[in-house]
Amino acid sequence: MSVQNISKYVEDCLEVNNWQECFIVDVFVSPAKKIEVFLDSDTAVSYEICRKVSRFVEEIIDESKEFGEKYTLEVSSAGLSRPLKFHRQYLKNIGRKIKVRTKEGKVEGILKEVTENEICVEIEVIEKKPKKIIKVEKKLEMNNIIETKVKVSF
Repeated sequence: MSVQNISKYVEDCLEVNNWQECFIVDVFVSPAKKIEVFLDSDTAVSYEICRKVSRFVEEIIDESKEFGEKYTLEVSSAGLSRPLKFHRQYLKNIGRKIKVRTKEGKVEGILKEVTENEICVEIEVIEKKPKKIIKVEKKLEMNNIIETKVKVSF
């Protein structure tokens, strides 16, 4: 069973249940028969959604016997530890602190704006004379971004 098949089953489940706000972020299938599905949403991915998707996909896998009797299926929210991959994930995180790794270096600050081609991050810069911290908006082109993660702040 391929990643494409698992992805299709998950998409079918999301469609059948009318969960258009949910989408697949990643699907991994290991040689040890461990299947991991990471979902995200424009709102929130609930435990109930993960459970229903898991049951739906599990039923298809059990019926097809593609993985035999023993396999592991995990369906979960993408969570804050996973990098942002899609435009809609950036939109959902406007106003949050992010850490961006670009081809030129790293940028950390508040995500202020998102367009199709770039993001705008408010960063703090230290001015030397007189010594003070000012906030500056820095635009980053999407095609220069290697990885973006949401920073957890308490």
